Amino acid sequence: MTNTIPTVAVIGGGQIGSRYLQGLVACNHQLKIHLLDPNLDALGVARERWIDAGGPGSPHSVEFHDRPRTLPQHLQLAIVSTTAGARPGVMESLSEYVTTDSWVLEKVLAQSHCGLDRITAAAGQATPVWVNTWFRTTPWFQKIRQKVGAGPVRVEINGSSWGLGCNAIHFVDLFAWWTGENLLTVDGAGLDRCWPKAKRAGHYELSGQLKVNFSSGTTVILRSTPPSDSGTPAGTGTIDCMSIETTDDLWTVQQPFSETDGLAVGKSGAHIDGRVEHQSERTGPLVDSILMTGRCELPDLVTSTRQHRVLLTGLLEDRPHLEGIAHDQVPIT
Repeated sequence: MTNTIPTVAVIGGGQIGSRYLQGLVACNHQLKIHLLDPNLDALGVARERWIDAGGPGSPHSVEFHDRPRTLPQHLQLAIVSTTAGARPGVMESLSEYVTTDSWVLEKVLAQSHCGLDRITAAAGQATPVWVNTWFRTTPWFQKIRQKVGAGPVRVEINGSSWGLGCNAIHFVDLFAWWTGENLLTVDGAGLDRCWPKAKRAGHYELSGQLKVNFSSGTTVILRSTPPSDSGTPAGTGTIDCMSIETTDDLWTVQQPFSETDGLAVGKSGAHIDGRVEHQSERTGPLVDSILMTGRCELPDLVTSTRQHRVLLTGLLEDRPHLEGIAHDQVPIT
């Protein structure tokens, strides 16, 4: 590492992107930070969150952009937190103006197989790329795995309108890492035929059941109810419980998405308290690790792309007709 101050760009200043920006305040490296979003309102929110997180008092500098051509020509790290549908085009556009030493991409990666191909091409074969399916990096889940064991396991996740479509990939990656097994299939035959509309315009969610099958017998059953009324967007509810069953034990994880007071309880009565971290908490250590070592705990693009392909294949097989949506697209993000 030279004495040059690393340059980091956050691409997309919405809800997730602005949380990344807040998290960069805690980086041990002094950074030159750039945030890009064509929406001026989003840039305004990002500025406010930067101030709220203490950014102006940090050693870092920040600049806000509404077009890629004003970015620096070379970035040490680009964090792409756009929607899944926009991500391939955004990365292609960004690659026209800048060179990037490494990338962190939000999930869902893309809405089609073609989109995955475009992302891979835009990132470049020799450039390290990671995908932010972060469950495997969560200390609480790591502690539960130590108690439960590697598997095979049978997992059931149940909740009400909790974002089955946008969050399924988190659990796919978690249990691929947990068990060391290969992902075989994602079966969407148990999904409701009517996909409810999500909060973000032009996007949909899933309700019903999704079954994930792994190579040594692990299965993950994901269930979600639709919204309680037709006027409520899908994906705004919560997961109630996750059960993890082995040949001789059963663990129940209450509120697995909790950022405050989650609890895992085994059949014997053993328990593990914990929580998941906010994105703003995870970002600083993640970026420090990438800049210092060139590594992090997240899955790489090759691993995640394989998972996304299996997920997209399963969803496309059971996707209903959606007005205005191309037949090869799964409009989740």
